[in-house]
Amino acid sequence: MMKNTMKKLFLPLLVFILIIGCNQQEKNNKITTIKCHQEIPEISIVDLGTEGLSHGDFHCFNGILTDDKAIIGKLFGCRTTADFSNSTEGFQLGLNHIVFDFGDSNTIIIGGGTESPSLTGAEFIKIKPQIRGVIGGTGKYMGARGQLTTIRNDDGSYEHLIEIID
Repeated sequence: MMKNTMKKLFLPLLVFILIIGCNQQEKNNKITTIKCHQEIPEISIVDLGTEGLSHGDFHCFNGILTDDKAIIGKLFGCRTTADFSNSTEGFQLGLNHIVFDFGDSNTIIIGGGTESPSLTGAEFIKIKPQIRGVIGGTGKYMGARGQLTTIRNDDGSYEHLIEIID
């Protein structure tokens, strides 16, 4: 009888220990942040499908990244538009792929969706944070994971906060 009781207690106790261990490991993760500024980007739009801003349009963009002191890198990427301009929301969603290049083969790769006003479509809604995933990297960022938060300023420039979980 005692053996059966031990067996019944062992599994829940083991599960409890594993949960505590996993949670403790998550709490020990360190987050590395990179803050950078980007002046107004150069954007080229390839008009695909229906003429004018519409579903499937392809946007290519690039820019120089700076911190408080100097140029720290560049970014380049593309966005494919999913058109919701006929919806009551009045926005377009886009799928973004971006490379943050810090030189010497040190890159951070970003992927995810963003939201833009239906009428302009090429750039984000001002002052509304857009969050996408860090999906990898090269060099010292090999295997990076985390997130990128981007805000478009009133003047059309951008602020980027990259958070990488170590």
